[in-house]
Amino acid sequence: MSYSEKYQQLEYQIKKLQAEVERLKKEETNNKLPRNFAIDVVKKILDDGDTDYLDDAFDWADTEQGYTYWNDIHDDNGLFRKKDIIQLQKWVIIYLEQDQK
Repeated sequence: MSYSEKYQQLEYQIKKLQAEVERLKKEETNNKLPRNFAIDVVKKILDDGDTDYLDDAFDWADTEQGYTYWNDIHDDNGLFRKKDIIQLQKWVIIYLEQDQK
């Protein structure tokens, strides 16, 4: 294998590692609770499907989705989708796991 081929192979491996680091960073971001997470309020939202309580559930700006995303759902300008329910459920699980430690 020539020097050029070895160099290209190393560059490719570095790019793959960088992509994995970025994926792990994003995953870590998704696995943290937003500030002011209120477990009881989130459970009520999940039980009732009533997004009127969203403003008391957590700090919207401290999420990957951002303030506007959750505000639109709260104000009925956006849909409360399955992926949002899954996100809330995920945060409940993270909260409960942290609470057990």
